[in-house]
Amino acid sequence: MADHSSQRTKYCFRKPGATSPSLGLAQSYWALTHREIPMEESLEQACGDGFEYFEVGLSEDRLAETRALLERFPLKLIAQGWASSAGEATAFFERAAELGAVALNLHLGHAYLTTNEAVDMVGEVQRQAESFGLPLLLETHRGRLTQDLFRTAELLARLPEIVITLDVSHYIVASENLGGPEELFRAHIAPLLARTALIHGRISNGQSSQVRVDDGFAFTSMTQSLWRQAMQSWLADAPADAVLIFEPELGPPPYAFLDPNGAETFSRTDETRRLTQLGRDAWTAAHAVALAAR
Repeated sequence: MADHSSQRTKYCFRKPGATSPSLGLAQSYWALTHREIPMEESLEQACGDGFEYFEVGLSEDRLAETRALLERFPLKLIAQGWASSAGEATAFFERAAELGAVALNLHLGHAYLTTNEAVDMVGEVQRQAESFGLPLLLETHRGRLTQDLFRTAELLARLPEIVITLDVSHYIVASENLGGPEELFRAHIAPLLARTALIHGRISNGQSSQVRVDDGFAFTSMTQSLWRQAMQSWLADAPADAVLIFEPELGPPPYAFLDPNGAETFSRTDETRRLTQLGRDAWTAAHAVALAAR
């Protein structure tokens, strides 16, 4: 029988032989589509910039291309899937295992589940993860069982072993800013930060889940502070070979806005570099705090 603790730890990404915990950078297949440069060129740049992971939504029609890209580029696969039920998750576990993924990041459930139903569904999917020997992460995303911060905090209270892929932007949109006093927002997101293993780095302005970091309404400073808090929590007990993943994720239209001529209103390639730097800066700050605490 699989070791449950090995499947449910937030230290699910590892770099064998490493002597200290590290920040790993991931690119997103979805985020690289419909850019001003081809995907292969984006991946060449990413590898040159130190990216080591590639997250791909494993739809059936994407498997051959994914296999070819993994053969060409020295990237570790983080599988992504979408399942409104535990049964629908099985195909993504199978595809992830076939392609040698290091973990499966899942958009799970739908918007109309009770907390009890969500607990049961997560339990079923966690058992599948243990059967496949594949770490499972649940992504914070609108329209899923993690769709709002209040219900996700309730879910973590019932299932504290959940491992989180954190996308703060969805909660800022879902709450149309913070949904109430900032102290309540921070109190409810704290359990998620303590279970985060992968961060989807993008910034919301309360209406859109991805805007420029210097947008006048953007929650840039707060979001970066939450990334830093998650990193500090992760570093507190991280084994020497553990890796925390940061993934700048800027999707194509309709996530990306277009001007009247059909061009995107800003370069996702350039903005990805800025988000990556924000993530690296958050890591540097979190690492300094961790060292001072020792």
